Amino acid sequence: MMRRDLMQRGWLLLRYAALLLLTVVAVFPFLWALLIAVSAQGTDAAALYGGANSPFTRPGTGVMLAGLQAQLDRFHFTPFWLLRVFDAMPFTDYLGNSLQLALETVAGVLLLSIPCGYALAQHDFAGKRWLFLALMATLMLPMEVNLVPNFITSARLGLLDTHAAAVLPNIAAALGVFIMRQAFLRLPTEMLDAARVDGASEWQLLWRIAMPLTLPAVSTLAIFSFVLAWNDYLWPAVVLSDRAKLPLAVGIFNDLTGPFATSANLAMAAVVLAIAPVLAGFALTQRLFFRLN
Repeated sequence: MMRRDLMQRGWLLLRYAALLLLTVVAVFPFLWALLIAVSAQGTDAAALYGGANSPFTRPGTGVMLAGLQAQLDRFHFTPFWLLRVFDAMPFTDYLGNSLQLALETVAGVLLLSIPCGYALAQHDFAGKRWLFLALMATLMLPMEVNLVPNFITSARLGLLDTHAAAVLPNIAAALGVFIMRQAFLRLPTEMLDAARVDGASEWQLLWRIAMPLTLPAVSTLAIFSFVLAWNDYLWPAVVLSDRAKLPLAVGIFNDLTGPFATSANLAMAAVVLAIAPVLAGFALTQRLFFRLN
């Protein structure tokens, strides 16, 4: 019995150690960017990523940590670079565009995925199984495969350089349909059948019964869709050329090749400011999210 308890504790410690390691790996790049963004010491981009004094280019973990410690020893906080971002680029315009594109994408994904998932879960029709398999097969395709067809379609519809071109291909989300289908499959059929007997229409069943019971899945899908749309770079970069319409990911990258090319502080400050709204949104809604789930 004691041996079994020791083994269970050992596995528990091993899992915690693995989670801690993954957390460090995931959080370190952001902390490093934040450190450079608020550092009073100017950092040359070439020296940071490829110079002899860069901790990323030094051999050995101990030497790399020593380089990081040297950076920390010389650290002095300043908000200068964070404020400088707003003068060096139209950051607020990029921020507004990203927010608009993300919200439009979330709304479109939910409006399409919820009815489609409900139909695939609660209704029988000819070819349903093959349709679902075809839908799942699209998840295996990389985005680059759809890039040219979507671009040609957007061009022929006259949507290039509009937010509609950046949003429409992303709202047809096979993953969203799959998530909602799996959620609707768990609903008790007796409850839905009883509502049908009472005269409820299918739309009433969906929005008044099925939707409230699947709010955890809906919230999960909304968060995933928002983050993916916020971080999307490739497709908006292809269809948008007007600087006033660019989202943060594209706008910051374009400006990184210009005025930010030699200033790592300015580049990291822009990256931190781009990540901050998502982190703030999650911090404000995490209690609701975990309560629903």
